[in-house]
Amino acid sequence: MSRLPSDVHGHVLPRQISKAYPNLGPLFYVDTWPFGPPILALTSAGCANQVTVAHSLPKFSMMRRYMKPMTGGMDLTTLEGRVWKTWRAVFNPGFSSTHLMTMIPQMLKDVITFCEILEQRAASRQVFFLDPLTINLNLDIIGRLALYVV
Repeated sequence: MSRLPSDVHGHVLPRQISKAYPNLGPLFYVDTWPFGPPILALTSAGCANQVTVAHSLPKFSMMRRYMKPMTGGMDLTTLEGRVWKTWRAVFNPGFSSTHLMTMIPQMLKDVITFCEILEQRAASRQVFFLDPLTINLNLDIIGRLALYVV
């Protein structure tokens, strides 16, 4: 792990562990004591599908506490059981690969604008944060897709 930047996001950790210890398999626990509870790391799409779709396991309580102020507890990330399945079925068609492929031309409009903004910022030779720009790009794309803005 020392080969990674000191400020690397924690989400890369499971993949780095699985690369360093390939015998662990596609899922393993990471003990984060005394900083937090153990984490079940999933490094394969098949395992992720098993615990999120095929068998919707209970959601992590800290995720619920994190999301509640933003969503009031009504979000696909933290909903459970029958309520989750109902809302997941409502949104499934919008996330199908076939549907998303039809939306690429609309997404490209926002990506082109994003690239133009990056070029302008780079030309200024000033240091700038990517976070607000990438957040805006994501919101623009999601808004365009959700509202069917062409």
